[in-house]
Amino acid sequence: MLYRQQAGGPCLCRRAPADDRGRGAGDGESPAAGGRDVIDGRCLCGAVTVRLTHAPAELSACHCDMCRRWSGSVQMGLAMPVDAVQIAGSVKSYRSSSFSERAWCEVCGSALWLRNVEGPDVGTIELCPGLFDNAVGARLVREVYADRCPDGYRLAGDHPRISRADYERDHPFVEDAR
Repeated sequence: MLYRQQAGGPCLCRRAPADDRGRGAGDGESPAAGGRDVIDGRCLCGAVTVRLTHAPAELSACHCDMCRRWSGSVQMGLAMPVDAVQIAGSVKSYRSSSFSERAWCEVCGSALWLRNVEGPDVGTIELCPGLFDNAVGARLVREVYADRCPDGYRLAGDHPRISRADYERDHPFVEDAR
């Protein structure tokens, strides 16, 4: 449901009103059993939900051709251990390379994650930050294929910018097809 902005009021477009605990409906942080905080997220239509046992600290960005084609821009990823993530809903996936797969909501097409199925990062999943309100406080810690960043946008900050040559030298399992 869409909500219209009242004159002079805050923008409420595409945001459900807060529930009686002050949280936005369907997103954000919610207390879990035992006093632990969990982070809840969802795709655009809500058919896929994601729950994290803790907030991710790191956000990475990739400008390789494959990531840009999949995301439509720079691909951002919140790295989490696979065992810290619970996913429910209608998910489709595609083995985009010899070492990784990408997933999206079967209903609305929202990008969900990139997961390495081979190589040194098998136990890690990179979730799309748009699934969560405000990227749950993670900070940008690296930008890969930075030399392939299209003209017209640059990511601000004092994070490492890794070139294609340097990344592929350090990750020999990555195909040159990117």
